[in-house]
Amino acid sequence: MKYRSILSLLAAAAAGATACKTEPASSSAQEKASEPAAGQLAGVWPQSFECGSIASPAALGQLLGGAVRQTDNPMTMPKGVAKPCVYELLRDNTLEQWQFDFDCRESYKTTFDKLVEQYRQQNLEMIAEWDHRADAGLFKPNDAGIEYIRPGEPTEVTVGKKALDHRGVALIFLDDDAPCYVRIAGKDAARRLELAKLVARNLTYQNAPMTPRPHAK
Repeated sequence: MKYRSILSLLAAAAAGATACKTEPASSSAQEKASEPAAGQLAGVWPQSFECGSIASPAALGQLLGGAVRQTDNPMTMPKGVAKPCVYELLRDNTLEQWQFDFDCRESYKTTFDKLVEQYRQQNLEMIAEWDHRADAGLFKPNDAGIEYIRPGEPTEVTVGKKALDHRGVALIFLDDDAPCYVRIAGKDAARRLELAKLVARNLTYQNAPMTPRPHAK
């Protein structure tokens, strides 16, 4: 399955399940932004959210190992959801697609739990289908230049409160302090996890793309 079709699947799954700073330093020692003063609202209206509040293209390029360019995203998002942050990464003369997006609506926890189970089951079904086709000899070497790669196993990883890396192309996690779940899509598991850690570190209750509300204590 091609990478772009995986991103489309992720977007469709989220829709079904809901029925979906100043430039931070890249150092792991960076602390979260301070809490707002008493009475101050936290959160950024989703339509006004800027991906640069999480990480600049330069910071992402350093993390992912290449030159990063943010690209436009024409998707129409559900009410209360910011547009995904989508990037092209040029690495070793190869163009990669990377993305992260957020859901900070009141239903975020219920949606996250549904998506984790949905992604896990779909991942297992993809593996079973791949194994069936491989055993039947349906994959032919150099067939139209397509490289056949077995989908990765669904794997729980350590970021946020709970996280699942799935399909060999994506990761979903529940943030540990902002009322959001986050999805990461990119080429390999190690860099997906590092990007997820960066997003988790820089996403706060104060800068989360959500309807502004009193800060939770």
